[in-house]
Amino acid sequence: LREAAQRRDELKDKWRRAAILGLQSAAARGVQDIVTRIIPSRTPQPVDRGVYRSGWRFYPAPYGAVIECFEPHAILIEDGVRAGNVKIGKKMIDALAEWVQRKGIVRGDEARGVAWAIAKSMQRRGIFNKGKGMGILAELVDKYLPGYVEEEVAREVERAGF
Repeated sequence: LREAAQRRDELKDKWRRAAILGLQSAAARGVQDIVTRIIPSRTPQPVDRGVYRSGWRFYPAPYGAVIECFEPHAILIEDGVRAGNVKIGKKMIDALAEWVQRKGIVRGDEARGVAWAIAKSMQRRGIFNKGKGMGILAELVDKYLPGYVEEEVAREVERAGF
């Protein structure tokens, strides 16, 4: 009986390790999906210089994995900004003026005027899908991740010899 209990514990640990590896694999697939499928499907895409898109990572956790975007503006893209929370200031206008010039919309002094108009529009409508957000991580979790978890855990369990 002692031997059977030891064998049971070994199998339990082997099963747990396989499941954790499967969850980590599913997380890696999830990040790949965010970058190659979900972000490109948005109109307009939340991409300027690629900082947001390249900020998506997954890392192992004790009981699986964590998927997140480490960029500070990721939460604004994911959840959006309600119109009432948009506060226009010098830094915002400067950033928008830079963006306007980078996109080739206008050059020079006109950029600040266009930036001001964009900021006023954001103040009226909100940012990113009228303040509702783009829900990029939410789409992954709702639409794709459950299938990935099922497939990857099954693969790792089979690989472990169960």
